[in-house]
Amino acid sequence: MTTKQHNRFRSKYLSTIALLFFGSSLSVLAQNNTRSPYSMYGLGELRSQVNAVNTAMGGAGMAMSSQSFVNVLNPAANHGIDSLNVIFDTGVEGKYSQFKSQGETQNLNTGNFSYFSLGFRINSKISAGIGLNPFSSTGYEINSTASIDGVVDSKYPLNIIGTGDISRAWGVLTYDLLPNLHLGARTSFLFGSVKQTQYHNLSGLGNTSIYNETTNYFHNFYFEFGAQYEFKLQDYNISLGAIYNPGQKLVTKQENQTYNSSGTIMDDDTQYNGDFKIPEEFGFGIAVNSDKFLYLVDAGLQKWSDYDYKVKSVELKNTPYLRLGLQFTPSRNFMDSYFQKVNYRIGWRYAKSYLEMKGNQLEEYVVTFGLGLPIRNQSSRIDCAFELGSYGTTASRLIQENYIRLRVGFSLKDLWFQQRKFN
Repeated sequence: MTTKQHNRFRSKYLSTIALLFFGSSLSVLAQNNTRSPYSMYGLGELRSQVNAVNTAMGGAGMAMSSQSFVNVLNPAANHGIDSLNVIFDTGVEGKYSQFKSQGETQNLNTGNFSYFSLGFRINSKISAGIGLNPFSSTGYEINSTASIDGVVDSKYPLNIIGTGDISRAWGVLTYDLLPNLHLGARTSFLFGSVKQTQYHNLSGLGNTSIYNETTNYFHNFYFEFGAQYEFKLQDYNISLGAIYNPGQKLVTKQENQTYNSSGTIMDDDTQYNGDFKIPEEFGFGIAVNSDKFLYLVDAGLQKWSDYDYKVKSVELKNTPYLRLGLQFTPSRNFMDSYFQKVNYRIGWRYAKSYLEMKGNQLEEYVVTFGLGLPIRNQSSRIDCAFELGSYGTTASRLIQENYIRLRVGFSLKDLWFQQRKFN
């Protein structure tokens, strides 16, 4: 096989893997990926957008460059990709949750696709990337009772079930304005639907049961902008990062349908509204890198309070967040032992939820840790991240979720553009 044929074969082989995974990811994205009762509000449970590397360090990394993985936290991060390399990232996750309220507990498990991304350099100044990941998920079931107004002894079972997902496909361009100043822009396309079915079981009252089904379909583009600036201070390499998202309303179509247990449609209605939006966001980060240590700090704010959300006893609030991360690598020498070359990571993050219920703005506290395991002569890695978190509160008869999440990521780096010569 000639060098040209070899390169063509390798490119087709890797492209086929990427396309097959991309196609299978679309089917996974269509599945229900949460069991949280809070997912019935707003756009559902917002999913983490980051790689397993960032996850293990508290989700921080706005100032990190994409050298061994595709860093999606900052559109300017792809400047770190080498001119000969293409980086392919993918990941999966599993979550064990315990929900507590009023002295009762329930344990639930979920397993999900996390992300797919591809990063590469176009020329000496421009790099790019594409990706796909879940943006939010809805999955809940509420069993209660209801009654018919004006009718004595009319209580009947009412079941409310919510399902759906919103996905994000994105593309990014990074431009090296100066050797140490990099600018980036990402456009993302959100798409998906959320459905709620209310089952009014009237059979005990001698009537035909009724289903009320409401489905919201969402789509639209939104944009994010970022910058990174690097400099050296004594023995430390320091990077500053900043991001900004101006926000964007989503195009929303709502379908309402009422039918009975025999399937006869009793009412059918479609309307368009603009009640849902992606909030404005800005954030800042710093990365300090020494020979063995990498320190990360991120802080930012999402302005959900601009969201005109009309649900009784529920308000949407601004969500500040703080993320801290640390990575320790004993040695970068190729000749040292395997565990000397492993990345050891820990982190912590705090964020206020965008949901305020009964006067309580929900909060999330998370401790993280993980490993970066080199494979294939250190050109590729397997990254494992563990999260121990708490979300919500048991105050005011609300629900608190304590969870353990495992995320496993694969970062594959390959030489696509190298010209091979033989004597």
